[in-house]
Order: sequence, then structure tokens, then C-alpha cells
Amino acid sequence: MGNISLQTPLLLASGYITETPEFFLRAQPYGCSGMITRSLKQHVPPERSRITSPRYAIFDTDSMLNCEWGNEKPWTDWQDHGIRQVKETGCPIIISLSGRDLDSCCYLFQVFDEMSVDAFEINISCSHSGALHGNLNVDLLHLEQLMKRVRGVTKTPIWIKLSYSNLLIPMAKQAEELGADVVVCTNSIGPGMLIDTKTTKPKLGIKGGGGGVTGKAIFPIALWCVHQLSETLRIPVVGCGGIFTADNVIQMLMAGASAVQLYTAPALKGPTVFRKITAGLQRFFVENPKYDSINDLIGLTFKKMDEHQFSSPRPVVIEERCAGCGICIQSCAFNALSMVRRVDKNALAVISNNCISCNACVGVCPPKFNAIKASF
Repeated sequence: MGNISLQTPLLLASGYITETPEFFLRAQPYGCSGMITRSLKQHVPPERSRITSPRYAIFDTDSMLNCEWGNEKPWTDWQDHGIRQVKETGCPIIISLSGRDLDSCCYLFQVFDEMSVDAFEINISCSHSGALHGNLNVDLLHLEQLMKRVRGVTKTPIWIKLSYSNLLIPMAKQAEELGADVVVCTNSIGPGMLIDTKTTKPKLGIKGGGGGVTGKAIFPIALWCVHQLSETLRIPVVGCGGIFTADNVIQMLMAGASAVQLYTAPALKGPTVFRKITAGLQRFFVENPKYDSINDLIGLTFKKMDEHQFSSPRPVVIEERCAGCGICIQSCAFNALSMVRRVDKNALAVISNNCISCNACVGVCPPKFNAIKASF
């Protein structure tokens, strides 16, 4: 990533769990190769001196709304001991700064430059606070003013963190033109809302009830953003949003990301999620020896996006894996699936000529069986 070397493509993203170095120090032995701090502010408004509670509203076990609203620790904690603790691991540390207050942002650049941090990530993309205090994620004028100020006070790499919007590409191009070294995308998307039907209250503690949507619910959107940015920009892109598995990481790389950041997965599953993902990446390279390294995967999908695909072979049922559960039959809108009983075995799903290769059955087959394989 420019002048930053990573042992793995996995970084711990900015958020409440990076308020201090402790979570990263637990995750680093499992393959987390660097961290981005909580978005720091020189002056924290009184209303943002605490994190609202509940700050998470989890749904479907792997997605959530969050309201990472404030800073419970002063930024000086990183100056006093946090940076040193991360540096002792040999991993890079990226300082996240709020891009809202330009004077404070420039001041903190100068302070942390004296400590030789590896990069700065400027957050202009918070989906819920943006809705309350001005949507910087679609403010081209603010981005221009920000980049002209900060680029003039530091030579340290600047990462600009953007979120999904209809101005994503213009924002990213402007950031690049004004000296950004990396674009990170996407932050949480939203705001969104969840309601507790027993109390009738919003499930988040933030005023107004709106929070940023993160986790698996946003992964396809994040992947699309990364693909679009990687095709457009010359500088590296870091993918973020809904990454839980090694396959998610590989998709991000193939879409053009040079590295990825994780937040919701470690926040919900703990630091060992990095071990599972690292092991999955290692298995992928063993099973696909045509690829020698992570670099071989970056941008592989670019040349395969230009043509419509109007037909493909029918999916294939893997007989020895089919449990005869019938879930696939319920998903078929074209009456192309049926169950055939087998002697001394589970029933077997059979695909008829009615199949139009929509692949709904592939998607609903439980992962523990993985009994229907796409053929395209």
C-alpha cells in the first residue's frame, strides 16, 4: 500500500473497538496486520464526549446499525502510549482523524507527524453523524478545502475514507487529484433504523434513532464501490464493508482492492475472526496454485464485466452432499426441481429442463451441505 508493507491484506477498521490499542493487540497474532484508530478530534463537543447506548442494534447475527457517536478517551492517550504499543508489534498504525474541523485536523497532523505514524485516514463519511451535522460525504467543496489544507502540512500518506453515495466517484477523483494516496470505501451506509416493537422505541440510543448500517447486509454494495473506484483511480483502494470470510476478502481483491478493513466481523465475532480468514486465504492458494500471491488476485474481474450473459448451463446437484432437505424446491419459481427417493439414502434433488439457470437454488442450499453448484 504505497510505502506501507502489510503481512496480510487484513486491517482493523476505525470504530469503537479501536478507541484503544487493546483489541488490535489481541487480533494481531491471528493475522491482523495493522490498525486504524478511532476517528480522533482535538476538541470533542460535550454531547459527543460519551458513546450513546445502545450503540449497536444487531440483526440477522451478522449485520447491525451502529452509532459510533463520540470519543470516550482523549486523543492524547494515543500520543502518550497507544502509538508506541502498536509500533512495538512491528505493524503499521494509521491515525483516523475527523475531517470536519480543518484547523483541528491540521493541528493533529502536525502532532502525530512528530511520532512517525504510517498514514492518516481522514473520515468524511460517517453516515449517521453526517445526517445530523451536514453530509460531508457528498460535499465536494469541503473535500477540496480539506485536501488543500492538510496536504500542505504533511508528507505522510493520506487515506481518504468515503462512503457509498451518488457522488462517490467525483469525490474520489477529486481526492486523488489533490494528493490523496489511498481511498478507503465504504464506511457505514445509511442512516438506517430499527424499532423495538415491544417498547416502540428505536433500538439505538442516538437522538433520532438513526445509525449506520454495517456488516454482511452492505457487502455487495461495498464490493461494487470498490470495483468502480479501482477502475477509475490510479491510487490504491482499500475495501471495507461486510467482510466476514476469506471469500469476501478474495472478492474484494478481485474487484481491485489492494487491502481490506474489517470492523463488524471482529466486533461481533472477536479477534479470532482474523485467524479464520487468514487460514481461508492460505487454503485458497493451496487449492489454486496458479496464483502465487495476493497481488495476482488484484483486479482480476476487470476484464470480465463488459458482456451480458444470457444463458448458462444448469446448476449441478452433487449427489453425495445432497441431504434431501427440500429447501431448494421452495426457492424454484419455475417448477424445475423435484425430489427423488433413493434406497437407503436421503432423497435427492433433481433439476429438470425447465431450469433457466437463475441459480436461486445454489444460493439457498445450506452452506453445511453446499450440494448445488453453479456451472457458469
